[in-house]
Amino acid sequence: MIPKKPLPLPEEWENTESYVSSLLSFATSSILWSNLCGGVHILDFLTRQPDLYSTIIPPDWQEFFAQHEMVDILDLLLREDIQPFRDSENANAKKASNWRNGPKPPQTLVQYIHDIRRHSLTREFVPNGERPVEKVPQSVATGMKPKKRHEVEHFSCYVASLTEDINVAKGEKISHIVDFGSGLNYLGRTLASPPYNKDIIAIERRQNNITSARGKDVQARLAKKTIVMRNKKDYKARLLGLDPSELEPDSGTSMPNGVEDNKLATVIDVVEEMSEILCENNTNGEDDGCIHYIEHEIQDGHLEPIIQHIIEYSLEKSTVPELNKDNMQTDIDSPATPSRLSPNGTSIPRGSSRVMVISLHSCGNLVHHGIRSLVMNPSVVAIAMIGCCYNLMTERLGPMTYKIPILRSLHPRLEKTSKAYDPHGFPMSKYMEQYSHDAGNGIRLNITARMMAVQAPYNWSAEESDAFFTRHFYRALLQRILVDYEVVPIPGSVCNPTSGTQKLCDTPGTALIVGSLRKSAFTSFPAYARAAISKLIHDPQFGESIKQKLVDISDEVLNEYVRKYEHAKKKLSIAWTLMAFSAGVAESIIVTDRWLFLREQEAVEHAWVEPVFEYAQSPRNLVVVGVKK
Repeated sequence: MIPKKPLPLPEEWENTESYVSSLLSFATSSILWSNLCGGVHILDFLTRQPDLYSTIIPPDWQEFFAQHEMVDILDLLLREDIQPFRDSENANAKKASNWRNGPKPPQTLVQYIHDIRRHSLTREFVPNGERPVEKVPQSVATGMKPKKRHEVEHFSCYVASLTEDINVAKGEKISHIVDFGSGLNYLGRTLASPPYNKDIIAIERRQNNITSARGKDVQARLAKKTIVMRNKKDYKARLLGLDPSELEPDSGTSMPNGVEDNKLATVIDVVEEMSEILCENNTNGEDDGCIHYIEHEIQDGHLEPIIQHIIEYSLEKSTVPELNKDNMQTDIDSPATPSRLSPNGTSIPRGSSRVMVISLHSCGNLVHHGIRSLVMNPSVVAIAMIGCCYNLMTERLGPMTYKIPILRSLHPRLEKTSKAYDPHGFPMSKYMEQYSHDAGNGIRLNITARMMAVQAPYNWSAEESDAFFTRHFYRALLQRILVDYEVVPIPGSVCNPTSGTQKLCDTPGTALIVGSLRKSAFTSFPAYARAAISKLIHDPQFGESIKQKLVDISDEVLNEYVRKYEHAKKKLSIAWTLMAFSAGVAESIIVTDRWLFLREQEAVEHAWVEPVFEYAQSPRNLVVVGVKK
């Protein structure tokens, strides 16, 4: 199952070493890429002098973009075959002076497009023909949207195939699959169901998610409802801390409608019965699958203290069949474990259980914890992690020392996140931690770059792209109003990008967070402004000022702002598209760092990255796999 190349590289790369070297060289030497990936922010687009577009976009690019429509610019960056533009020996390329009823792209733009594409990991998914993807049964698929169903169907098949390959290669079966950040447990429920029948440990920090997941287990017929018979008078008295005999009929403590004192009432509770019912005759996933839930907030890669009572219980069931089941505890709320004795009275050796850790779109550092669990826990023999929400990752190396100009306002959030020095943060690998370049040592990606890395420009349709270009334009326009009405300070002047040094010429920016708005708020700018202002007036720092200065702003004034800055909408759209396109390299750096970390570990035998489902369905489709020696 191991792919020919451990990273999904574009065709021109013959080996991973040359790719990684070129990737990091480009990311640390290209001033344009650094500004597009973390150096600028859309909020500053209409508040800077000189404006950001004129500052960061080369003049020949600006001239080219001015003569082409956005749909053509998107095609050029994302889909157009640029080789004819690169081949100077091509006679047709020499003769062609036009492209799509306008000038052809300048060579510097063509080269930049080429650099981004060649340094971005490929995302094309090629299904494994050896094992067909099993459709999720409708009883298990309840609640899944098409995107989630596609992810779960393909990744569950991938995990099942991977476990089988490891079982064959190692001669021992993987006993449990641990799902980091299981959420509503769609993936675990599928793996516990036929035809996979795996033993799942679902770790989730939110109790409401676990409760909902258990309810879905019942719907999927993987668990049963328990019927609890209660004496309502007895039950009510205990809730009140009284002796049942003290509760008189006329004491004023009412019973639920339709329930009389001293009568038995039937109360139906949804509970987890996997350990007692489905795991009764199951060890190492040979028969029916089962699910164990653990409510826990994962803080690091130390996994065994969290799951020990489950994996030891499963192990003891297989080695001590005569033990009294009444003494067995598998409830997470009662983590006591039975004695660890084999039939001949000797201790069961630790590490007998073989665990695989998986994750489907765990946020931020949770993927780092899952990857580290491979080398921090003897029982963990493999991992398969798919990450997302790179903006929620922390930073390990501290703020960057700039020898190139930074155009982004020195926003407090940027400063705070860059000084986190979190040992669990990015980068994971020694290679990226110690990488030497002109600006210093170590690879750093600030929160803006990481946030852009979760964009999916190759999935943008013309209608969708126009919609979020409009949203970004409205937000930048609102920021201009906040500055004009002196709610927030105007950012400092932009440093000269050709100066080669970073001057302290910036005023800390102020990024008020609007958050999500209803769809109706985007029908016009006045509608957007009023919806945003109604939320911003509750801001603890600026809310009162916004209420005094902007609550009564008229539609005429708001529409005048639209007319005044309408010319900037296309420029903002171009800048945002370039940022999202360039951020493919940022995501490649993050994923490559995780692979490098695994490759650096002596205990790891195999490590690779590959797409496991369709990018069009779910763009965060790269799984990081590690297998222990």
